Amino acid sequence: MILLDAARERLGASKVMTGHHLAGWSESDSHVRAHFVDRRTNTALPDAEGDLLIGADGIHSAVRKTLYPNEGPPIWNGAILWRGTSRGQPFLTGRSMIMAGHEFQKFVAYPISRTADDTEINWIAERKFRPDHTWQREDWNRAGNLSDFLPQFADWRFDWLDVPAVIQAADACFEYPMVDRDPLDRWSFSRVTLLGDAAHPMYPIGSNGASQGILDARVLTREIRRAGASPAALLAYETERRPATGKIVLANRANGPEQVMQLVEQRAPGGFARIEDVLTPTELQGTADGYKQIAGFDRDALNARGPIV
Repeated sequence: MILLDAARERLGASKVMTGHHLAGWSESDSHVRAHFVDRRTNTALPDAEGDLLIGADGIHSAVRKTLYPNEGPPIWNGAILWRGTSRGQPFLTGRSMIMAGHEFQKFVAYPISRTADDTEINWIAERKFRPDHTWQREDWNRAGNLSDFLPQFADWRFDWLDVPAVIQAADACFEYPMVDRDPLDRWSFSRVTLLGDAAHPMYPIGSNGASQGILDARVLTREIRRAGASPAALLAYETERRPATGKIVLANRANGPEQVMQLVEQRAPGGFARIEDVLTPTELQGTADGYKQIAGFDRDALNARGPIV
């Protein structure tokens, strides 16, 4: 909402139009004309014309499907996430994010707002199933059923967080299969390119879905300022961002920085008294630092980039 509000303020509220489904586009030497239909009625809407067409339309991108009509559906890795928000008491520092479990069962929780009386906690419960498990196409609005996952978390009660209680306190939860797509060899075609999940959908590991889209936008903005709204700007943007995001897609398939949790599960399946006896500080720090480098989150590297000019 922060980004949407900023766009409306800078572009004008009338520039942000909802309910427009991209039906195709046509190009000239200097412009792209996009054709839209109403998402609800499938009736034609007025065309829009501009210098470039940026397909930032998500994992089911109409732009990507037009460019790669034979790609097929997203790839499921066997995991399903259930997400929700619950009101409850603060845990640990009151600002802590926790991740508990391993590759096949995991719980993530962190606070997103706070009042004088309680905290709103965002949580994700994850289970990994056999490849032949029945699953449904990903959808932002599919309601989840507690019976599908809560029993597996019934004894996850710590002295600082009662996981079943947090889950049961939610007004609703939503179900998301963990899917991605293979990295592409090309994003940009003349005056058309891809951005965000349309370009590089990845597993939601390391908070990279939205983050990488923002980094895409930063680089694209820089290149348009350098070369104008042109095919050359799109190619320069792709040259920097496509290899970088492809590495993250593949790293997330290997569990990204969360691989340390699986190492602990493998080395100490019966539990442990001291994490230092299971995982060395060097392994822990090395995993975190290596992933930051791949994801572009290394602090020194980010600061060295400087502002967009």
